[in-house]
Amino acid sequence: MLLVPSWVGAEKSPYAPSFYPFQNGVKLETPEEGARLLKKLGYDGVGSVYGKDLAKYLKAYDEAGLKTFSIYVGGKLEMDGYSYDPSIREAIASLKGRKTMVELYVQGSVRANTDEQAVSFVREVADQAKASGLRVVIYPHSGFYIDTVSVALRIAKASGRDNVGVAFNLCHYLKEEVKSDLRKILVKLRPYLWSVSICGADSDGTSWQQLIRPLDEGSFDQVGLLRHLRKSGYTGPVGLQCYAIKIDSRENLRRSILAWKSNLAASQ
Repeated sequence: MLLVPSWVGAEKSPYAPSFYPFQNGVKLETPEEGARLLKKLGYDGVGSVYGKDLAKYLKAYDEAGLKTFSIYVGGKLEMDGYSYDPSIREAIASLKGRKTMVELYVQGSVRANTDEQAVSFVREVADQAKASGLRVVIYPHSGFYIDTVSVALRIAKASGRDNVGVAFNLCHYLKEEVKSDLRKILVKLRPYLWSVSICGADSDGTSWQQLIRPLDEGSFDQVGLLRHLRKSGYTGPVGLQCYAIKIDSRENLRRSILAWKSNLAASQ
């Protein structure tokens, strides 16, 4: 009898990464109210939670059966060394045994600071995360010492820590690297790309009002980005950046998840 491999004739699974909004987009009275809304709308959880709010968010989202994908923390490079809020250590310790990622931003100046300082800071946080079984993703932020994915990748590699990767943030990419080849960047980031965030945006935008919009607005090719992510082998979660969006939070979340589902279907 001729044995036919199980994959022959089988349909390819659709590309369906987990999707969650940043805490800055869930502007409701309580974390419990936000968790109920996100579950109703079909989000998989919440992310980029501030360290000071972590305990109450973990409780609310655990009870709702949703995931807390990441916390957003960071530090600043000084003239000699670096500084950061010591509560970060406590937040990381409280996440032991979870899959929550540590999104780490690094402030500073390329004129006054060095990669050596940045690497030392990243290593210190990474070692704390390692003790809790967590991964750290370096979060490029316009205007900070680590402001692009290229710099983030350089620091991640130099850290020598196997639990350090890189986040790709669409709004900061468009602010700092819009003239670069997005497809090549995503391929270059393998296997360090562990986190992605998106938002509606104008491809040629310069202000945050143009670069961070509801997901159904803006000229940027969201479907193309999803196709690039799929082809590059990215299987991690995708977050929704909502910083300074002016419309009602409920409306933004409703519209954005509808756009997400439409874009995802079109990208297959």
